[in-house]
Amino acid sequence: GIFVEAIGDVSFRLLPIERRDAEEMVREVRGSRILFGHRGIRADVGSLVELLLRVGDIVERESVVEMDLNPVFAYQDGCVVADARIVVGERRKFEHKTKDIGDLFKPKSVAVIGASSNPTKVGHSILKSLENSPVSVYPINPKTTRIDGLKSYKSIRDVPHQIDLAIISLPYSKVIDAMHDSVNKGVRNFVIISSGFKEAEGDTGRFLQEELSRLAKKFDLRIVGPNTFGVVNLVDKINLSFTPMFSQLKKGGIALVSQSGGICHYIAHNHDRFSYIIHLGNRCDVDFPDVLHYLKSDGQTKVIALYVEGVENGRALYEAVKELTKKKPVVVLKSGRSSVADKASKSHTGSLAGNWNIFTSAMKQAGAFVARNPTELLDLSKALELIGVCKGGIAILTIQAGLGIVASDVIEENGGKLANLSKNTLELIKKLLPPITLRENPIDLSFSGLNFELFKRIVRAVSEDKNVGLLMFLYAVAPPSWILPVDVIVYVVNSPTKPIIVTYSSTRSDYNEVKKRLEELGIPVYPSPERAALVASMITTQRNF
Repeated sequence: GIFVEAIGDVSFRLLPIERRDAEEMVREVRGSRILFGHRGIRADVGSLVELLLRVGDIVERESVVEMDLNPVFAYQDGCVVADARIVVGERRKFEHKTKDIGDLFKPKSVAVIGASSNPTKVGHSILKSLENSPVSVYPINPKTTRIDGLKSYKSIRDVPHQIDLAIISLPYSKVIDAMHDSVNKGVRNFVIISSGFKEAEGDTGRFLQEELSRLAKKFDLRIVGPNTFGVVNLVDKINLSFTPMFSQLKKGGIALVSQSGGICHYIAHNHDRFSYIIHLGNRCDVDFPDVLHYLKSDGQTKVIALYVEGVENGRALYEAVKELTKKKPVVVLKSGRSSVADKASKSHTGSLAGNWNIFTSAMKQAGAFVARNPTELLDLSKALELIGVCKGGIAILTIQAGLGIVASDVIEENGGKLANLSKNTLELIKKLLPPITLRENPIDLSFSGLNFELFKRIVRAVSEDKNVGLLMFLYAVAPPSWILPVDVIVYVVNSPTKPIIVTYSSTRSDYNEVKKRLEELGIPVYPSPERAALVASMITTQRNF
């Protein structure tokens, strides 16, 4: 047991498990090669799978809080549990009543408590964000009567109209009073920008956040935050944040839900199409399961990208993701792989980060894709939005062999499979390409790739091959001496049914131009072969789609 802990050779699943889960658990352990006959003798793996299933049944049926079977001897015929330790007791219950948050994202009238005419203040940025939103805006500031051409009120109680949502940007010590005034006015939806709550040191912030949660429960409120930059609804062009630039983004199919405002800004700087950008902040009320439940039925949202630092009710998130992935793909990035990041996550949003391995295993079990960094989170989400999950092998076409070889390595390392091209496809390729090229998979067309008619014939044959589920085109060019055959790729898009991923490495302006044109056609474009190959391997191996 100590040896297992030291090397970290462990596989996790949440109960209840299915047979497929048990089989995957056995395969995921690095030492499983020995079980499958690496030393000449194959263990009865089926008996280990049955043991896992039966243990799961016992734990689910009985009041078991701990069970340790150590050691278990695996033989060619069966397995034996040599020692066991079982602890019974009352198990912790994980309950979460999902809230209806539809009105939160689509208000018709918004009060900005803490509005300001000072361009350096957050209250001013919020007003700028709302300038082009189809909502009535009511600035609240006791020191002035007009802000940016809008009538300003000393208190929300003075507004002679119904208020659907209040955005609060005040010192943390004044937030509770503002909440009471708003509730008395009839407001039920809130975005609390203010910081200094559970994420701060000391008991004061924690107490104030608990009071916010108590108010939400008592008056049936919906609160995003505190410690949030806000919410952006690009479906209805409503920017409820302190980031005016988000109003310039386009409506797309990716919903980004994050505990970090910085992650939201990073991804929005590298992509321009979203349905929603939602920064949950400290989650005193509205939490991941509530948002996922809403996005499940949102017609514009095709993919959900999550950045998670920590959760208090992991089971509720697991169940929400599991339910959502039956209908839409979910990509999850969880921080806290290192002890330093784990500690920082807790201080950032006041969350219990939990064990990274357990969390990510649970997300995979629920059917989600797991990203390892923000770039992967965006890369995967973009591909899933544009081409979705693919079935079948990957075919690589390039005019530079090195790119194809690097991509092949990444695909294999991440569990993807290169397509075994059919005999007819290989014969055609060998007929059209000279021996100095790579004529299997990856396919290196070399200078022949500049013969567009030949290129079309090869692409058509590969795309029609029944063993191919995804095409990858890889290019690193120096314009204008080399030209990406964009027109040929457009032709390919309009003819075969197989989805396409493109790697295009060039000058920044040239890359951006090609990327814009191809992604408008539904082809995800990446600047490096390893990024494209990682995405290709993941979207062709996901089990739940």
